[in-house]
Amino acid sequence: MNLRSRKIQIKQPKQTPQINRFAEINYEEEEQQEEDIISKLPDALLTHILSLLPDSDANRTRILSNRWRNLWMFLPNLHFVMPFCWSVGEVNKFHDSVDTALSIRGGMPVDRFYLYCSKNCDYDRVYGWICSVVRWRVGEIELRFPADRFRVRFCWSLFRTCKTLVSLILRGEFVLDVPRDELLFPCLKRIDLVSIVYAGDETIVNLVSGCPVLEELFVERQVIGRFDNVQTFKVSSASLKRLRISFALCVLGNYRVVIDAPKLEYVYILDVMSTDYSLTKALSLVEANIKARTDSNTESVAQIVAILSPVKVLTLTDSTLMALSYVHNLNIPRFANLVKFVVGIDCLWGWNLLPTLLHNMPNLEHITFSDGLVPFPRVQYAFNMNWVPPEDVPDCLRYKMAEITICNREPVVQEEFGLIRYLLQHSGNLRVLRINSHRNDSKSRERLLSFHRSSKQSRVEFV
Repeated sequence: MNLRSRKIQIKQPKQTPQINRFAEINYEEEEQQEEDIISKLPDALLTHILSLLPDSDANRTRILSNRWRNLWMFLPNLHFVMPFCWSVGEVNKFHDSVDTALSIRGGMPVDRFYLYCSKNCDYDRVYGWICSVVRWRVGEIELRFPADRFRVRFCWSLFRTCKTLVSLILRGEFVLDVPRDELLFPCLKRIDLVSIVYAGDETIVNLVSGCPVLEELFVERQVIGRFDNVQTFKVSSASLKRLRISFALCVLGNYRVVIDAPKLEYVYILDVMSTDYSLTKALSLVEANIKARTDSNTESVAQIVAILSPVKVLTLTDSTLMALSYVHNLNIPRFANLVKFVVGIDCLWGWNLLPTLLHNMPNLEHITFSDGLVPFPRVQYAFNMNWVPPEDVPDCLRYKMAEITICNREPVVQEEFGLIRYLLQHSGNLRVLRINSHRNDSKSRERLLSFHRSSKQSRVEFV
């Protein structure tokens, strides 16, 4: 009988604490002597397995044994996170670990390089790391730096010759200063800029103009405690297809947005600070999602919506709809190509504006009420919509409407029944009307199911 079986047969009450500790030590030594099949696999297979894990988990495997200590350094993705350092020694320890990893790697190509630096990092050494991965044919770079009065250095001359970098993500409240160069990033297709402080308006212009094949741009202006130094946000690109801007800064001033992108297919705008918009006629637009504040320049909102008229998919939030309702004589453009409309009903003019919108959407097939039919606060507005059903039924309801989705978060109230009845009675091609029912009682459901439906193939679904 071997040692392990004897330990199993020992009765617990007769063991002394000393014997227990001895048995545990022998058991650990015996386990260490057992064959580690996984560790004997080839490096290429182990690194492939590690590449399937999240970067942070793959990095942690270095503590398993000497066999695993350096494997993570050969992964296609390099992931470095600098902890908060209290002393210069801790800072140097992190920098030395990155230097060691890059040295051991020895110039292997990098799919993705992620670097998160806390305060007190050595920007000269960081500059050297960026230069190294660019030389190694990196595909994606994501950098995050803290708020700092210094400008982070970038190897602009090396970027100009890099044929592999397709994605650049910059995060943090550091100062970004981009030189003017006609060919700054020859192959870059995506840029994300989150909470960046810019050297001036020209930084955005220079960065975008230096990317001749740029297809996707995301900019989030949300710097805490200070202005980001951009007065006019200007994007001019002949190749840009997707643009997402999120300007959540509540900063007083006269801020402008200028977008010149004739090949733009998708645009997302969340803006509570800009008072003036200028967009070129983008005939390639397919989808748009707009959220503007109510007290912004209503003429600019109308201009944006008019330019978006060629889209096939359109999302307008309640605040955008309210701003649009202030336009003189409700001069709503005609959306001839629109097939899907996601709308948030505003509390004052939403129901009255809805028929006007639908009359200008002759080919609309799917409408989603993203916040239900009555916005919050429901108690104040539920019985004060003052809506009179229009006699002239929009063509899209009579001939095209196939799906209606109502994302209500509260039980259906009296006035909502009236609008739902109207939609079912006049949608001649309707296939399904979906409505959230998690808080609707059985009587409300029965009432909804009892409404007359113009389309014999239509059904009501409670989801």
